[in-house]
Amino acid sequence: MEINIFETDHKAIENYIAGFSSNGYKLFGPIAYKDGYIFRVYAPNADKMYIKGDFTGWDIHEMSKNPEYGYFYIFENAKIGDYYKLVVVKDDKWVEHTDPFARAMDLGGDFASLIVDEAYEFSDADFIKNRDKNFDKAMNIYEIHIGSWLRLSNNVNFLDIVDKLINHIKEMNYTHVEIMPVTEHPFYPSWGYQSTGFFATSSRYGKPEDFKKFVDLMHQNDIGVILDVVAVHFANDYYGLKMFDGTNMYESAYDGLTYSEWGSINFDYSKGHVKSFMKSSLAYWIDNFHLDGIRVDAVSYMIYYNGNQNRGVHYDNIDFISDLNQTLEVSYPTVMRIAEDSSAYPGVTDSLEDGGLGFDYKWDLGWMNDTIKYFEVDSYNRSMYHSKVTFSMFYFYNERFLLPLSHDEVVHLKKPMIKKMFGSYEDRFKELKVLNTYQMTHPGKKLNFMGNEIATFDEWNENESINWSILNYPTHDDFNSYLKDLNYLYKENKAFYANDYKDDGFKWIIVDDANTSVFAYERFANNSRFLVVLNMANMYHGAYEFPFNENLEFIEKINSFAPKYGGAKTNYRQIEIKKGEVLKLELWEYEACIFEIKEKNEKTN
Repeated sequence: MEINIFETDHKAIENYIAGFSSNGYKLFGPIAYKDGYIFRVYAPNADKMYIKGDFTGWDIHEMSKNPEYGYFYIFENAKIGDYYKLVVVKDDKWVEHTDPFARAMDLGGDFASLIVDEAYEFSDADFIKNRDKNFDKAMNIYEIHIGSWLRLSNNVNFLDIVDKLINHIKEMNYTHVEIMPVTEHPFYPSWGYQSTGFFATSSRYGKPEDFKKFVDLMHQNDIGVILDVVAVHFANDYYGLKMFDGTNMYESAYDGLTYSEWGSINFDYSKGHVKSFMKSSLAYWIDNFHLDGIRVDAVSYMIYYNGNQNRGVHYDNIDFISDLNQTLEVSYPTVMRIAEDSSAYPGVTDSLEDGGLGFDYKWDLGWMNDTIKYFEVDSYNRSMYHSKVTFSMFYFYNERFLLPLSHDEVVHLKKPMIKKMFGSYEDRFKELKVLNTYQMTHPGKKLNFMGNEIATFDEWNENESINWSILNYPTHDDFNSYLKDLNYLYKENKAFYANDYKDDGFKWIIVDDANTSVFAYERFANNSRFLVVLNMANMYHGAYEFPFNENLEFIEKINSFAPKYGGAKTNYRQIEIKKGEVLKLELWEYEACIFEIKEKNEKTN
């Protein structure tokens, strides 16, 4: 059969080299062609390149080079299921590499690339049609690690857990699931954050079609899917992107910029083809797996040279981030772009037109750190840390913030959330209910890591399943029930999400009572109005006063001391006050309660 492998869109390749492309996965890698595959690999500085695989009997076949555009190519009678490797030759040095655009890889020790069947017919058209970026909608994200959410064996497939995961998410009233990286990575304890395959679904978790079905089933159950992606660095393994064409092709040649603090290698975004490579990677995942959002890891590390503010802003990376967000906004206007950014760099979520970086959301790591620090302090000294709670609202409207209690906080001896609470065993559960109430009612979208919802005492371990049996203990089951209802209250009431990023959606009622550590605030949206009361100290109040000057009815919607959550506060509170009166509440130690507020017509006796 005559094969014309010169039918190449060189204008598209020019755009790729110049940094203007997000379609690299359609140009490079294994491209299906009639009864075989064309393999095309960009490696401008390599002297020679060979391919070997199941289709060559593992003999090497020399690839042709287009010297003008710097890519190698060959046609092979390859088929789905065939493994292959690239052999790159530079200055008489031969190095075996995986294909940078491979869709799957072998983790059995050989690290060969794998040709896979990419065909899959989604059944999520209605979901895709109706999705948006949720600025004025409820968004409560459940963050998981595929390999340790539920381990039925040492090898966890996407489809092994998907049905149970869907049921859990729906039962817990989450709206989205965020998945830690599933790109191929050689070192399992890196959790996917040190990748070798930026287009390859990790073989640990199944085939690409398995992940597609996973997302499809989520969508059929009205659950959005966000993928954690890594754009700052890649794994240091020789067979990956490191010195791919015998030179610093993907990385900087400058020693001070090559390596990250994690031992991985930084991408060099001063190079056009590197920009196109990463834009193509993210476009590939969004386009082919129907993702609803991407969370970009370590953005602050990109903003500054190696994340060090003292070294200054890394403008090549800033240009790339802006370009990436512009590209994705045009191509996928309803897909969310979320920055994991711990810096104070301004305008991360401002539009590109306004001089911002163009992300839709930014993790509020300041809120997370301040909140955890506050709850780690003993009750009687929390007055000295009062500002840890109040400070977030001073800066909140500078960005579109998302409030995370993520995996980073419950690993590497940082302790699970329940153990961060100060005090006795019983007090820890009370305080954790207060903390979660504070998170769920504070302006901004939400994220919680798996295990937080059952108050696990086990620090997260990627090699072990979440200890679901702990729900057999009443205190854990009661806590879990409280979170279910709290999440439902959040999801079903616009006051808690519709005006997240408008300054008329929040109002402090009690903000400066440091001596008692009582906080109260209102949330508003249209005709929806709620009062949140948080007693964050081990202190009882018989009649705590809240100033109102209206005719109002307060209907208690949830209370952390209710019997259904293991408490003993049996009074269902429905309180009316007249203009000129104050609201008085009995507050128990570490009590959280939420009231819906209804306006009442003035009555005359």
